[in-house]
Amino acid sequence: MKFQNLLQIIKGAQKNHTGFSLRMQEAEALGRWDIAVGEQIAKHAKAVRVHESILWVEVEHPIWRAELHYRKKQILDILNGITPCARPALSAPKEILKDICYLDPKPTRKPFFRQKR
Repeated sequence: MKFQNLLQIIKGAQKNHTGFSLRMQEAEALGRWDIAVGEQIAKHAKAVRVHESILWVEVEHPIWRAELHYRKKQILDILNGITPCARPALSAPKEILKDICYLDPKPTRKPFFRQKR
């Protein structure tokens, strides 16, 4: 029995399963989130999921949301590997993510008191 290294196994799975290949490309793009938005914005905005080529981001405050909206094209180019950055794309640049949508962050604490209905 011949052993393969992990990279060979992943490449084989990507060839045989297009859904897996797409998920790997999305994960690679999300790995560049901190670089794409910068350290300061990354503290206040968190990429939470990708659904149908749309990146969903939780943003703490409307000011940060406005900044992200203003830089949307630049951020998408970095995430998709079109614009070079500190972490180059492993594969050829593709438009993996087509848009960014913004969410309010989920509440982290339960209310102290219960409201009457």
